[in-house]
Amino acid sequence: MIRAACVPVFEPPTGLQVALVGPDAPGVTVPDLRRLFSGRTLSRARRERLATATKIIARHGSRVLGLAAYDCAGDDLRVVEVALEPSLCFGAQDVLHQLLDAIELAALAGGCRRIVLLPAAIVAATQLERLGFSLTTESCAGGWLEKRLS
Repeated sequence: MIRAACVPVFEPPTGLQVALVGPDAPGVTVPDLRRLFSGRTLSRARRERLATATKIIARHGSRVLGLAAYDCAGDDLRVVEVALEPSLCFGAQDVLHQLLDAIELAALAGGCRRIVLLPAAIVAATQLERLGFSLTTESCAGGWLEKRLS
């Protein structure tokens, strides 16, 4: 007798839309950024980095629920910022999962072999490790999470 293992399958939440936005396109308003980064400093350097980066934006209707900003360097796609806002309809994990799926798709489409989450982009290391990221530490450079793509 063969038993099939139950493997949880993540289904995208209905109504959550994810879009890729280039640095030259209007993306996220300053009030949206203040809301997404509440509790964290929204410095001029952070705002400029967000303005010039390619972004994945998660929305429910017109409301921005999350963003991931990244750039590509050689074989690496470097995620420089992640911000999430759970809503009544979607939890932070739902939004994060959709953003990371879109990041992985962008990395594969761009020929990248590794996704690197820089320290400012790490929102919950344990949760990210469950999604295939591993922690890398260097004594002088600090640490980051990465995921190697095949």
